[in-house]
Amino acid sequence: MSLYSDYPAARTRQIIVDVIGVVGVIIVVSIATAVTTAIRALGSFGRDLEAAGLDFQTGLTEAAENLGDVPLIGGGIRAPFDAAASAGEQVAAAGRAQQVFVESLAVGVGWAVALVPLLLLALLWVLPRVRFARRSSSLRAMIAGGMTADTLAARAVAQAPLRELVAVHPDPAAAWRAHDASVVRALAGIELRRAGIRADALP
Repeated sequence: MSLYSDYPAARTRQIIVDVIGVVGVIIVVSIATAVTTAIRALGSFGRDLEAAGLDFQTGLTEAAENLGDVPLIGGGIRAPFDAAASAGEQVAAAGRAQQVFVESLAVGVGWAVALVPLLLLALLWVLPRVRFARRSSSLRAMIAGGMTADTLAARAVAQAPLRELVAVHPDPAAAWRAHDASVVRALAGIELRRAGIRADALP
């Protein structure tokens, strides 16, 4: 696949744009990662809450078990401690829920921060580069298969901007129909330049 133009000026521009695009991707990913990390840090509150709830639950459960062994009154004393231990589990569950929420938020915001700029880069950088590479590679293969300057000239007459056509000849279509060799080759050159292929690639 032909990634770059045969023309030095165009190739330099493409390389510069590619470098800018790669740097842009790195910056976007770095920012998205930093945002995700920053939001995830908020999950520390949930972890602390979960740990406190579990410690509270464990302590009260142990106390309930110890007091439950007291003869005659153990059962009555244990009940409030068991109830309080259940509250500790609820606190721990709330801490876990907060962590899940923060993680979902961190991932969602991180992707949102990354996707919009990456989509713009894809539309403004990747897509045009892929189109160029496909057009250049396809045209090179067609030339190798025997495509002539006349066919390329006809395509240029049909698609090239008028200012480029008039720069070749005041009436390029008439000159092409008259098989003016120099005009045909110049028109073919317009199409070749669009694909980044030097004119001497034609036989």
